[in-house]
Amino acid sequence: ISPQTDESEKKRFPLTAESLDTRGLYIFDDGFRLVLWFGGSISPDIGRNLLGEDFTSDYSKVILSLRDNEMSRKLMKILNKFRESDSSYFQLCHLVRQGEQPRESFFLLTNLVDDKNSGANSYADWISQLHRQVQQNA
Repeated sequence: ISPQTDESEKKRFPLTAESLDTRGLYIFDDGFRLVLWFGGSISPDIGRNLLGEDFTSDYSKVILSLRDNEMSRKLMKILNKFRESDSSYFQLCHLVRQGEQPRESFFLLTNLVDDKNSGANSYADWISQLHRQVQQNA
């Protein structure tokens, strides 16, 4: 999210670890919580604009709040749009830094359903296999 980013530049990515750029900031919405993933090579200016001086500390202890800059206002606006999409439940926002274990695995990596995990099929592979089985039995 940069001050120049407009709505048309926001993209959805496949749910794979490969699609995460280490210089990026991503929002993962699983319906119950929002996860803000900070890449390991993210600009310190982005971290400072969004988190203040806490951008280098333990993210499990950092509280995301509105700061007096355009980047922070845009991020909070995006998070509020996610929350407004289902007003019956307030989604908490968890901050995760790339490589920060076990938080990164718990909040994000285990939910990347397009990744192959432990030799298992990815979600797309599983759907394709299911489709083939249905076609054969029809």
